[in-house]
This record gives sequence, structure tokens and C-alpha cells, in this order.
Amino acid sequence: MALETPTAISSGSFGDAFTVEPKVRHTYTAVLLHGRGSHGQEFAEELFTTQVSDGSTLLEKLPCWKWVFPSSKELWSTAFQEEMPAWFEAHSLTDVAGHQDLQMPSIRDSVSYLNDILNKEMAKLEGKKEKVIVFGISQGAAIGMWTLLCSKVQIGAFIGASAWLPFAEDLRCHFSQSSKNSTREKIEAAEFVRIMTEGGSRSWVDTPVFLGHGIDDAYVDVEFGRQARDALTSLGMKVEWKEYQGAEQEGHWLKEPEEIDDIFQFLSKITK
Repeated sequence: MALETPTAISSGSFGDAFTVEPKVRHTYTAVLLHGRGSHGQEFAEELFTTQVSDGSTLLEKLPCWKWVFPSSKELWSTAFQEEMPAWFEAHSLTDVAGHQDLQMPSIRDSVSYLNDILNKEMAKLEGKKEKVIVFGISQGAAIGMWTLLCSKVQIGAFIGASAWLPFAEDLRCHFSQSSKNSTREKIEAAEFVRIMTEGGSRSWVDTPVFLGHGIDDAYVDVEFGRQARDALTSLGMKVEWKEYQGAEQEGHWLKEPEEIDDIFQFLSKITK
């Protein structure tokens, strides 16, 4: 699929960000985060072929939106024994709490990089932070939630699909000021969470969140999505949660048209 008015942005050790400019006056920006093994332009091309019930795409439904698709670094995968695009190292999607030490450096780098993008996009909208939303799928949604929780400014909304939340229990313990640090690994995880979230305003508690997940997702079990929902809810966030069945890619993609309809309706509510 050929997209109009694309712009490639150089970003150092991260891949190119793929941008689609609005067709009319710019009023909102979406920063959209791909999954592992993909990149910004590929995610854009795939997303903009999905349709709502009337046959329109999100690009057609939201002509005043700017769409920014960053690309992750290439990281060594201990699971696949090769380098691939990834926001952080995820050793296993069946034991998401395993080998958390491998995740820390790349989560730190990706959160910092994405915060820079959000700040730049807010500046282009005259500092109107409520005009910027983050949308991620799979690992992109996981790093999007982390960026949300570590940010010092509130964004307009967060949308996640087929996601899980790394360090979910550690984040819960940190923000509730409870402690389960009985092992060296748990102590290191707690310290990582503390440092990453230090200085944040917790303004994210008022950020509207939509999470969708396939009950037949063969890659990220729906139970991990439910855990992410419960973790965000326990932090005081209001989460709209939807489950679907029959999406492409063995359930690990957006369900058409139902999930696209729900995402468009969610965006329509928060942008009134």
C-alpha cells in the first residue's frame, strides 16, 4: 500500500520514523509503536489497510491527524538467536516475568527515545499535551505503557492491542508502596522501577486508556493482557477493555472491523 506524504526522519541508533502528515489543518498527533520484528513504515502500511464498518480507514476517518511511526533499534534476541527490530529484549512470551534483567537496558533506552518524540510532537501542537496520543501493538504497546508511566507529562490517551506489561507486579508494588522483595531479582526489579518512574508527576492517572486483545491470540496470551489491564486499574487509571476473536495472524492483530470501530469510537470520545 502506498501512503501519501511520507517523511523519513533520521533517529541515530533507532530506525527511521515514518510520518504521514495530515490532509487538512493539523489538530492531533498519534505516535504509533510497532511490534517485535517490524518497523514503523511496515506498521503504517498494515494499519492503514484495516477498516471500520463503513469501509473507511483510520487515515480517512481522521484527516486532521498526523501519524508518527517510530522504529525501534535492532536488538539481539536470546530467544531467536538473531538480531531483530525490538523495543526491548523479551526472552519469552509465555513467561513474561522471566529474565527481566535482560529487558532493563533496552526499556530504559526506548522510553527515553519515545519521551523525546512525544515532547517534540507536543511542541509542534503549542504544548497541548492532550492533543498527542500513543497507540501500540504487542511489544509496541508494552513499551508504550512504560513510556506512559515514566513520562513527566500527561498525554491525551493511550491505546494498546495484544499487549502485556513488563514488570507489572513490580510496578503495582512500587506505586502502592508495598514490598515483596524477597529475592535478589525482585530487589533489582524494584530498584529499576523506582529509578525509571522517579520524578514523574503521576499525571498519567487521568489518561484515558483503551486495551483490546484477542482471546485466541497465539503469541501473547489474553491473560497477560488482562494482567496489564488489572495493573493499570490498580494504579487508579480508567481502562476500557475489550476482547475479540478471529483476528488475522492467529489472533495477534487488530480484529476487523470490530476493534477498529471501537478504537475510532474511543478516539472520537476523547477528542470532542
